[in-house]
Amino acid sequence: MNCYLRRARNAAIASAAGLVALGSAGAANAAGTAAGTSVSNSFTLDYQVGGVPQAQIDTSGSPTTFTVDRKIDLTVSTAVNATVAPGETGAELVYGVVNNGNDNTAWHLSIKDVGADSFDIGTYTARYYADAGGDGVFTPGVDDAGAGTAYTLGAGVTGDVAPDATIWVILSGDVPGTVVNGDDDDVILIANSFYPTASLDAANTNAAGTEATQAGANAMNGESDSVLADGTGTAGAPEDVANDGAHSATATYTVSAASLSASKTVAVVATNPTDCATDAIAGGFATPGACMEYVISAANAAGGAAATNIDINDVLPDEVQFVSAVQASFSVAGTLTTPAVGCTTGCTVSLTNATLNAGVTGTVTIRALVR
Repeated sequence: MNCYLRRARNAAIASAAGLVALGSAGAANAAGTAAGTSVSNSFTLDYQVGGVPQAQIDTSGSPTTFTVDRKIDLTVSTAVNATVAPGETGAELVYGVVNNGNDNTAWHLSIKDVGADSFDIGTYTARYYADAGGDGVFTPGVDDAGAGTAYTLGAGVTGDVAPDATIWVILSGDVPGTVVNGDDDDVILIANSFYPTASLDAANTNAAGTEATQAGANAMNGESDSVLADGTGTAGAPEDVANDGAHSATATYTVSAASLSASKTVAVVATNPTDCATDAIAGGFATPGACMEYVISAANAAGGAAATNIDINDVLPDEVQFVSAVQASFSVAGTLTTPAVGCTTGCTVSLTNATLNAGVTGTVTIRALVR
């Protein structure tokens, strides 16, 4: 090969590379060139013999072609775990499912409830939403606005999801009233890839709503072949292994409960009090006229949730005459309601809407005279 032919060959290779880059750039996105795109490439070759230009070789009449195949790839991720209270209804977990492939896709959604956790809600309802923000970040009130699309887990498929698009899947369930602080329920969402109603490949013949499968061989031209390219999620085999068209992620309900205890004590302040409401406790005997002190204590154990809307009601025995009542040390003080001083029958002391944070003890102290 002479120097002219070598230079012509190198120029042809460079020219061909440039044509591929330009041809791909217009159709490319983050997920890649759309499935079914036909890629065509030709080149020209110029050369001389003895310094005389010869006829150009031009392959534009018979270019090399191939069809961009269908890459089926997805990622399921945990968007929102849930901290819940015993007996809470409609507690929600949120998952994101993103189409990393280069064709529209639909997903069959199911769950796997982990048996090694502390409790299982068991019955879940599901709905999904398009990513309204278009940023792949779940924003409450934006990405879950409205009713969404109801979905029966383990049945049917979602609507078509475009390449690079995300849907938010929300599971909702009722927490048993018997759970305790620190209990957890791990729930795995599994999304399996199915063929869409409308493919980007105009030549697609795969039936909508059927499970995507790996092509056996590359046909090079014509209809795009399906290539399963997903990774492995948290469900494990057999539900989710690499390159099976499925992916999964785990979200968790964690119980944050208040562990409340309450007690009541009584003591003699003084047998012959000076001022029953303010006298220091000196002890003595509970003879008629003696000052008595009742102390109701409510304690919320450390490490749990705040106990709110605490209501305490104490009806004093008719053998005592009400003198005073005070509350102390509640994280949020409640409304203390007392009977008239001197009340002797049906005398009720009540505290409403108080709050105790974890690790806090609150008290209601009542003083009365023995009748």
